[in-house]
Amino acid sequence: MPYIHSVSHRFTDASAIEARLLELAHTTDAKITAPALAYFAPCSLDDAGRVLDDLAARDRLSMEVEDDGTIVYHMPGRQKLAAPPAPSPLRPLSPALVPTVRASHGPSPALAGLLSALVPGAGHLYAERPIAAILWFLIVGVGYALVLPGLILHLFSIASAASSARRLEAARARPLLASFSAR
Repeated sequence: MPYIHSVSHRFTDASAIEARLLELAHTTDAKITAPALAYFAPCSLDDAGRVLDDLAARDRLSMEVEDDGTIVYHMPGRQKLAAPPAPSPLRPLSPALVPTVRASHGPSPALAGLLSALVPGAGHLYAERPIAAILWFLIVGVGYALVLPGLILHLFSIASAASSARRLEAARARPLLASFSAR
């Protein structure tokens, strides 16, 4: 199965990049270079280069410059190990296998609901749904002209904002899990 998937976040933490380097080194025959690590981790070229240079400075890796100027790193005692088994669809991932490092947290459903309680549509705006925010603001505003429908619509607006934030948060976490189950 190819390793091509969409990247919604990039690692910046050196220990997370180093963990991906170990996986790259022990599950593939690829040359260890900054671009290869940046692609595999995923991280920036600068972060990959810093991690590789740091490991070379601590004698964990040796560095060699090829004829074309490419810097290749070698890991002493490198051996190819079997790739970890793909998770079974019948058996969910254990919490220890689910990555906890996220580039940014998604919107909080509670905060989205609170914002919509203060101003109808504000929670939708926070959950990155500007069209829904405008519509809820207008609909609840018209509903308040009729008093009781306004209160009911305001409650629906709060629930909808919290639901939108929950869906956005789940959608942001999905590519991260897909990157680990795609291999």
